[in-house]
Amino acid sequence: MNAIDHNKVPGNDILLARRSEIIFLLLAVLMGAVHTWAAIRSHSMNADGIVYLDIGDAYLRGDWANAINPVWSPLYSWVLGLVMVIVQPSIHLEFPLVHLINLGIFLLALFAFADFWRRLGRYKDQVLEHGEINLPDWAWISLGYGLFIWVSLSLINIWAVTPDMLMAIFVLMAAGQIVRIRHNAAKLSPYILLGIVLGFGYLAKTVMFPLGLLFLGTALFTSGIMRVAVPRTAMAAVFFLFISLPYIALISNFHGRFTIGEAGSLTYLRYVKGITYPHWQRDEGAFGIPAHPSRLVFVDPPIYEFNSPIGGTYPISYNPAYWYDGATVQFIFPQQMQALLNNGFYYFDLFFRQQGGLMLGVLVLFFFSYSQLHPLKNIIHKWGLSLLALAAFVLYSLVYVEGRYVGIFVLLFWSDLLATLRLPDASLVPRLMKFVSVVMISFLLANFLTFNLEGFGRIRASASKQVFEQEPPPSWPGEVAESLWELGMNPGDKVAVIGYAFDSFWARLAKVQIVAEMFNWQADPFWLGDQAFQEEVLLTFAGTGARAVVAEHVPDYAQLPGWHQVGNSNYYIYLLTLDD
Repeated sequence: MNAIDHNKVPGNDILLARRSEIIFLLLAVLMGAVHTWAAIRSHSMNADGIVYLDIGDAYLRGDWANAINPVWSPLYSWVLGLVMVIVQPSIHLEFPLVHLINLGIFLLALFAFADFWRRLGRYKDQVLEHGEINLPDWAWISLGYGLFIWVSLSLINIWAVTPDMLMAIFVLMAAGQIVRIRHNAAKLSPYILLGIVLGFGYLAKTVMFPLGLLFLGTALFTSGIMRVAVPRTAMAAVFFLFISLPYIALISNFHGRFTIGEAGSLTYLRYVKGITYPHWQRDEGAFGIPAHPSRLVFVDPPIYEFNSPIGGTYPISYNPAYWYDGATVQFIFPQQMQALLNNGFYYFDLFFRQQGGLMLGVLVLFFFSYSQLHPLKNIIHKWGLSLLALAAFVLYSLVYVEGRYVGIFVLLFWSDLLATLRLPDASLVPRLMKFVSVVMISFLLANFLTFNLEGFGRIRASASKQVFEQEPPPSWPGEVAESLWELGMNPGDKVAVIGYAFDSFWARLAKVQIVAEMFNWQADPFWLGDQAFQEEVLLTFAGTGARAVVAEHVPDYAQLPGWHQVGNSNYYIYLLTLDD
């Protein structure tokens, strides 16, 4: 009664799978382009992106003292710097060009994913035995591409000027080599390619060094034949270290001690231990003693100066390892437990709310699947990529979790679970498989659609807000840069900020360096002070080496004699002279 026409169904499934792949490929490209357009239209930029652009410039001009940086991995900077020096964009095109580069990286990630998912799909069918069914090809394609699109655009975020999408390329390529090793453990080439890919992955992001070691461990146990896997994995490790160790030696030499990168320890200090950011001072001894903190040059309101010796648009974020040298990364149990709890809530929200439909569908299918108890040695062969993802989740949970950090590992987590789903080909099980597949795909698409509608709604709301504000911010960061130039400032000049220099993206476009800042939420004493007090504060700013002060989000009640307004915005510029 439950016979299946195997002469018709496979052909239909193949045709449906091909159509699904074409549709999802077009959807991925279209949505990547739309997100890029939205980022360009809204003049999107982030603080990390400014640093990567600055470091790329330093490499291209041979400024090794500022290029070699223990905090920010180099590969993304190399890509940005190379394109910038080739194109030489104007002030109007620099940020749009960055987003076009990100779109190119996204398309490369899409290509890497397509190759990985195709290989894993063949493995999915290879492990299928007589009397079993697995996900239909159309469902496999739709779920995979749906996950990739959602992870890339909702978690990693194509508009974010960070190396996370670049790292995703190498994670996907490494995962593809693990699948190749499953198919043929005796072949040497996947091991060599794995080592090379992991080496470049480390250059894209520091976390790929410990995760690279886990990838190598997965490759070692994937084949199940240790006498074959050991020498080949050792060869992969040689290529991995050959690419990564020279840069480790460089940053260790510049930093004065061995390090694979300081990003992790600084993130731990900030998000687990709660160290003051961005200006940790000597009187905050609970974290150690800063070797060379920023200088507090005015007390009320506080003005911090950091004119030397670090370069970049905003030296504090350009090399925070310098300013936080002396801080102790000490394990304290209550703080660590609080971090684990906070990050645990994030994972719960991620998997049981944002991806609840997918989680429920997979659990239902596993409930009806065969009881598949395997020896421990076969677990890595079967679920190695999912275990790698879990290891990444644990690693990040010890410090700090963001969607862009774990996004690509969310895809890896589901990959092996979906690939190894096998149900008995009996009764209503095939219909159940198709029904649950449709539900999971529909949930992914609905989730993605909701995210995009909310995002574009925020863009429209932001635009409407600027229209009705009496004193809106500048229409784009370059408006402040152009005003500085009109007032006689030149690239390379130094400026001070009343605001939050971490987000002062105009300084990058003006090619000036921020050397002092007063936070806008602490600036009331200045704005409410009399003329003599304001002159004293401005004299202090002049003493930091700044030629101008840029005030961001100036309140309506501020007294502004001598200040130049930027267009119709609430940004103002004060030129400092030697007489100040």
